[in-house]
Amino acid sequence: MLELYSPNFESLNTKERVTMDLIKQGKEFLEQFDINQDLMLDTYSLIYRYLRKRETLPHNLYKFFIAAYYIVSRHPFAFPVHQSKVEFSEQFNLPVSSLEYSVKKLITTLNYIRILDDMNFPYFIDPKRDLSLKVIRSIIKNKVDKAMMRFLLYNKPINSQILTEELVCDILFEHKAFPEELMRQLYDIVFELVENEFQDYNEYVALQQKYFI
Repeated sequence: MLELYSPNFESLNTKERVTMDLIKQGKEFLEQFDINQDLMLDTYSLIYRYLRKRETLPHNLYKFFIAAYYIVSRHPFAFPVHQSKVEFSEQFNLPVSSLEYSVKKLITTLNYIRILDDMNFPYFIDPKRDLSLKVIRSIIKNKVDKAMMRFLLYNKPINSQILTEELVCDILFEHKAFPEELMRQLYDIVFELVENEFQDYNEYVALQQKYFI
């Protein structure tokens, strides 16, 4: 049976110890405010991954904790979240410019997907850890695989736009893996993922054109 223990700080390297200390300080800082406790572990995880990717520690890390909470609270399934950045920042006495700077640093470093709803409010998706995105990728891969087999075996043409529209309907209405209200934004995500999946078949298409056409 697997057993987990608290880390022995003497055995951790200096940067890791500092990172853990900063996470604890950030936790104490955020607990001063009226925040959604259900989002806090994801918030700390985001900061932890950000700090591990950096060679140096940023100044005024507290603003990054606020920005991480902002990102985590704006998952697509939280739609609609129509609180302005000004209103959000006022809760923490943080300048909007500091929020924007910190959010940009976090999502750039961790390659988060950023989408805007029809009212131009942002939502964020973790490309490596988001469960909905994993489901979406699996659905896309399965459908693209089948479409490519039909093309390779029966010369059935593939239209990426039509395939994307079919996938969006499957994702929204059959699997309910994304909010219906963000259908347009989902289309853009799915179309890019479909195009990326097709790249894996370039070699097979070239072989087919060489030997079977």
